Amino acid sequence: MKKIYVSLVALAAALAIAPVAHADQTPGWYAGAGVGATFPVNPTLHTRTGSHDAKDENQNLDLLGNGGYAWSNGLRLEGEYFHNQNNTKSVAGVPGGGHVTNNALFANVFYDFKTGSMYTPYIGAGVGPDFINVKSVGAPNVGYLKGDTADGAYQGIVGVAAQLDRNWAVTADYRYIASFDPKVDSTAGGQGRMDNASHNVVLGLRYSFAEPAAPVMAAAPVPMPMRMVEAPAVAPRAPERPVVAPVAQNFTVFFDFDRSTLTPEAKRIIATAAQEYQRGGFARITVTGHTDTVGTATYNEKLSQRRAMAVEVELKRLGVDTDHIKEIGVGKNDLLVPTADGVREAQNRRAQIVLTK
Repeated sequence: MKKIYVSLVALAAALAIAPVAHADQTPGWYAGAGVGATFPVNPTLHTRTGSHDAKDENQNLDLLGNGGYAWSNGLRLEGEYFHNQNNTKSVAGVPGGGHVTNNALFANVFYDFKTGSMYTPYIGAGVGPDFINVKSVGAPNVGYLKGDTADGAYQGIVGVAAQLDRNWAVTADYRYIASFDPKVDSTAGGQGRMDNASHNVVLGLRYSFAEPAAPVMAAAPVPMPMRMVEAPAVAPRAPERPVVAPVAQNFTVFFDFDRSTLTPEAKRIIATAAQEYQRGGFARITVTGHTDTVGTATYNEKLSQRRAMAVEVELKRLGVDTDHIKEIGVGKNDLLVPTADGVREAQNRRAQIVLTK
């Protein structure tokens, strides 16, 4: 049991001190593993000699492995292998040995509650077959249950995940797991059955198979095409020099996933735009917020507006008159990097600042 406690404490510490790097569960395929403690529910044995109350040990080891797919709307489906063993201390007041070993295969469904932070609470449920080995559970006066059997099992789950970065997350959850009273041979004659349920506390580690996020880089100012305008002839004289049309200045800042908070790099770019504007020659600033394609159109439109507004607030702090600023949000339209719906693309999470004369 000492190894169990050391593992639980180490994973709990990682969950508590994990840095705030990414928000919510990363969509896509994932795999995970976990270790935990089983707290068995004291069973009742039913044999030809009657019903007999038993007592189990208070703790034992849980092991599990899982893999599944997470959608950006919070729904998550997975397959899971779960193993534990419940050891019997006594039956009908008579000290005894024996144990019940469970090897269950669950099909689980989860819902992740998005919080916009690194912590994602979730609830879930699962059902599947349980391959059970019962080894000499009983007492001399009631008979012993023993043998292998397969039975149906179910579980209910509530927990929280901490997203350490785009790929790694630590999880902690509570599970109630039970099977439907497995039947095996009894030394008292015929077959007997017994309760088989437990409370479980499990800590795990999850890896999402998402591509690494593209580095957040400031885009260089993109000059607008120049248009040549000829001066009208007013007298028979040498033609005047061509007049160059006003050139707009463009600046782009990028945002973390599902965030409208300005990064230090974004603030430096906005400061450069404000200085360029204050040098004169520009009449208006247009700020356009954009998002990637993860999430609904309505949610992303509001997120893009918050990003544009964050830039406007920073420009105002730097002394730019807000009467000269127009801010709009276009959601997941006008992508810088075209992608399918539901794809995290760092270059699309941006706000564009255009200075015009």
